[in-house]
Amino acid sequence: MADLKSWRLDFEALIPDRKLQVDPPGYDFSIAKDPIGMISSSKPRDRNTLARKQQALFAKATAPLKQVGMMCFMAWMFGNSIQIFSIVMTFNLISAPISAIMSSGEVFPRDEEWKQLDVLTPRLLYCLVHMGQLIFGLYKLSAMRLLPSASSDFISTMPVPPVLEHAYPAL
Repeated sequence: MADLKSWRLDFEALIPDRKLQVDPPGYDFSIAKDPIGMISSSKPRDRNTLARKQQALFAKATAPLKQVGMMCFMAWMFGNSIQIFSIVMTFNLISAPISAIMSSGEVFPRDEEWKQLDVLTPRLLYCLVHMGQLIFGLYKLSAMRLLPSASSDFISTMPVPPVLEHAYPAL
């Protein structure tokens, strides 16, 4: 068997001498060697990155807008009759935004690297979009007459009025 050490290639010997080459105008060897350091050290890049991150947060906040619109349209198409599908749809209209609002802290976490990033405004916008779906779900419950809104819905909890007169049969 051939000795594998004879097939070894020394890559350090292949690097040409840097002093013999002339770099083109505007080329900096230190930046080409460490592109990550260049991005983190330049101020205009930081502002652009901050703006892009802020724009991405607003895009994430408005992303459920189409889904909420479609859910409300589908619930409107089901009508106000009391059927299993419309009740399940209405339950979904109410439960999904509540869980989304409760988990909005995990959707928009505070970034320790970018402390100047505004997370509160996109989070409020996200909650506002889901609050619209919740309001439509409550309207749908009211239209289906499943939400107690009249005094007759609470008749079992009302006290019995005192007796003011008695009626006796004739003898």
